[in-house]
Amino acid sequence: MPFVLPELLHEGFIRDLIITFVFGSVLLGIRYALRRQILRRDALEPDMKRRWLVSVRNATFFLFLMGITLIWAREIQTVALSMVAIAAALVLATREMILCLLGSLYRTSTHAYSIGDRIEINGLKGQVIDTDLLSTTLIESNQAVAHKGTVGRLVTIPNSLLLSHPAFNESGLGRFVIHTIHVNIKRKEDWQHAETVLLAAAREAITPYSSDMVKHARDFQRRYGLGAPALVPRLRMVLNDHECIELHLQLPTPINERVTIEQRILRSFLQAQKSRATCE
Repeated sequence: MPFVLPELLHEGFIRDLIITFVFGSVLLGIRYALRRQILRRDALEPDMKRRWLVSVRNATFFLFLMGITLIWAREIQTVALSMVAIAAALVLATREMILCLLGSLYRTSTHAYSIGDRIEINGLKGQVIDTDLLSTTLIESNQAVAHKGTVGRLVTIPNSLLLSHPAFNESGLGRFVIHTIHVNIKRKEDWQHAETVLLAAAREAITPYSSDMVKHARDFQRRYGLGAPALVPRLRMVLNDHECIELHLQLPTPINERVTIEQRILRSFLQAQKSRATCE
């Protein structure tokens, strides 16, 4: 009697199994080689290296899924025909995962953000360090927040949030942003002196970056076809309170130096206010 393979171990199954193993091994080898080449490129910035590493990982994973689907198409079709009755239940059970995949597609197609960008989604704010088909990982912003004692944590958010909440990308327009510093003074105080001190401190703080800001403004105009952003500090007053004057100081700052520059300006302002009070 000729030897007959069990139903699950027929020749087609074994062939597909071998092809899958070879295909997976080749993909892993290519991924390892690309990862090694990227890590050895000292000329690349850390954020760019991380971006390339994540792109290589996601691309190989996508190719692996496509290859598995093509290799096992016949078996998948057979199984799919036998699972029509529970398809609706599977959709309901995997609804969140499907939404995450759609969110990933939305992020990729709209270029909402990429590795290294500083973003805010649904009140979560930080720098993007990793993205995949299901989630986005942030390093929580290190800017001090009232009643919040811990920052710098890793935060993983599902990509499905992109379908229901706007994503604010602070890095979308380049290295520089317009930062606003809020200062309140009493109406009886000398607001003109406060304005002079704040503007002088702001000009002094951004002077080291003036040449870079001019270049950034030219690139901004050329890339987006919009007017150049303001390159000098400006101050707005708001009179919403009967007892206080709100001073809103707006100035261009490097995105990574916002907190440092803000603290420097506030300290200069407080020192000037203290010296003025002492003289009087």
